[in-house]
Amino acid sequence: MRRIEKDREPACLADLRGTPGAAWSSVHGAQRQQMREHAFKEQHGLCAYCMSRLPGPPSAEGMKIEHFETRALSPELVFDWDNLLGVCLGDVGISDGGGHHRDRYHCDTYRGHLPREEQRIELNPAAFPPDVSSMFSYTNQGEMRAAHGLEPTMRASAEAQIERLNLNIARHQRNRRTAIDVLRSEFQRKAPRAARVKALLELSTTPDAAGLLPPYCQAAAYYLEKKLRQLG
Repeated sequence: MRRIEKDREPACLADLRGTPGAAWSSVHGAQRQQMREHAFKEQHGLCAYCMSRLPGPPSAEGMKIEHFETRALSPELVFDWDNLLGVCLGDVGISDGGGHHRDRYHCDTYRGHLPREEQRIELNPAAFPPDVSSMFSYTNQGEMRAAHGLEPTMRASAEAQIERLNLNIARHQRNRRTAIDVLRSEFQRKAPRAARVKALLELSTTPDAAGLLPPYCQAAAYYLEKKLRQLG
């Protein structure tokens, strides 16, 4: 998970806030599409939670708009752009072993199946501070964990977020491990030097010409930052 720098909100949100009685259920297709396009651009083509690639161009078939603070718990934030995130459909993990099992859901799809009192999460990728990029660590096997050195309350929040979004399903761990293994293979062929590690870190965290970031780039960035510390 990485920090999202929110851009100017879609024009439709001001219209919705100014419409008496407007509710999320009354948002029409063109307005939802405007939100998807804005979220896709500011998130550089990645799901706000799992960091998998969102299919482009953005559409209802490949992504949806998620309320970080749920509509049920925070109705006053329904049309607040800082509370709206672009996320994947959250159920693609069911292909791992087959069967429509809830334990294969992830991101807001998984959270939505939890009891309401367990749905709250606290580390909004679009809020700062804290910077969510520093709240999580990744093992070389692709497991996502709370970052080392967090104070107890923040650690509990990070662990709850991983659990309530089901971010350690096999598919995500496998894809994170692949992103890290590409780097490990390079360093096995040639001993890493700080300049090369810094160049790879910049490549992993800088959008390409199309404005897209590599999927699971934060796992790669964490590995490279750790490598830089080891090199001194």
